[in-house]
Amino acid sequence: MKEKRQILIDTATRLFSQDGYHAVGIDRILAEAGVAKMTLYKYFPSKKELVVEVLEERMTMCANSLSLFLEKFETPMDKLHGVFMWHDKWFREVNFTGCMFAAAAAEFHGTDNAILRTAASQKKGLTDLVKNVLEPLVGKSVATKLARQVVMLLDGATLAAHVAGRKNAANDAWSVAQEIVLLEHSKLQTA
Repeated sequence: MKEKRQILIDTATRLFSQDGYHAVGIDRILAEAGVAKMTLYKYFPSKKELVVEVLEERMTMCANSLSLFLEKFETPMDKLHGVFMWHDKWFREVNFTGCMFAAAAAEFHGTDNAILRTAASQKKGLTDLVKNVLEPLVGKSVATKLARQVVMLLDGATLAAHVAGRKNAANDAWSVAQEIVLLEHSKLQTA
C-alpha cells in the first residue's frame, strides 16, 4: 500500500497536469486522494511546497525514463534521435497534457522562486543530457550552443503537440535538429 505522502503527490500530479496548478485547490486534492487535511500539512506546509515536490518527482521520473530509453542506442546521433523518439512516444500517450514545467513557469512567473528554479532545473538537466550526447559529434563548445537549440526545438514540439494536437511534432523537430547537427559536424570535419 502506498504511503499517504505518495498518494498526495500522485493525486496532485494527475490533477495539476490535467487542470493546471491554480485551478486545482487543496480540497479537491484531499477529496480525490482520500487523505485528511492534517496529513497534507504534515508533509507539505503549503500548496507551493506540494507543487515543488510534484515537479521534482516528475523531473526525476522523466530523466530516469529518458536515460533508460537512450541506453539501447550506441552512436551519438542515434542517441540524439532517441531523445526525439522518447518525446514522440510521450506526445502520443492518451493522457499527454503538455509540459508540467512550462505550465508551472507560466502560472507562477514572478511569484515563487522555488517553483521557477525547479522548472529551470528540469530544462537545464535536459540541456546537459543533450550536450553530453552532442559533444562527440561537434565538440564541447559547439555542443553547448546546439544543446540549447535542440531543447528549444523540443519545447516547441511539446507545445505544438499539446496546443495544436500535432502528435508528429517530435519527428518534425528531429528533421530540423538533424540538419543543424549534421551541418555543424561537417564544419568540424572540414576544419
